[in-house]
Amino acid sequence: MKTGTQIGVGMLAGVTLAAVFELVPDHGISALIGMGMVAMVGLAVGQRLPLLVRVMFTVLIFYFGATMALVGRTMEPGLTRYTFGWALNCFAIMALWPALALLRLWIGGLRIALLVAVLPASLALAFAVAGIEETLFVQKHKETGIGPTARWTVSNHWLSYDAQTGKLNGSD
Repeated sequence: MKTGTQIGVGMLAGVTLAAVFELVPDHGISALIGMGMVAMVGLAVGQRLPLLVRVMFTVLIFYFGATMALVGRTMEPGLTRYTFGWALNCFAIMALWPALALLRLWIGGLRIALLVAVLPASLALAFAVAGIEETLFVQKHKETGIGPTARWTVSNHWLSYDAQTGKLNGSD
């Protein structure tokens, strides 16, 4: 298989697996187990893995980093020092370790560039997704308001909107 084809198939496989993780009931546990396997295999086998598998693992590492940053970002509404800190904290606790597998999966400057890119890419995606969710939530309930409602991004976190005061609330 040509290099470009392997990269394309690896990216498609990684995105497909990320979607499967999201569709599985209690996907948090599935993602943790899956990322544990990715980290262990990536660290143990490293560059001997086929290019397709290394690309797939890289996509999954970026997905998991964004997911963990999103968990921290959705601790309360808005991008605040608190939510930024929690996004960093959740990323550091859960996603940093699988990200270190990138050092064994790739060679030279590419591995450093990928490792450095995981954090800002994860934070940017998490902040964008949570911000969009909160904006859409307010637009949907602007007229009537709504009580505590599970977020669609992190279902064990909630949002509520008071139409009289125009205040968006939420918690973990």
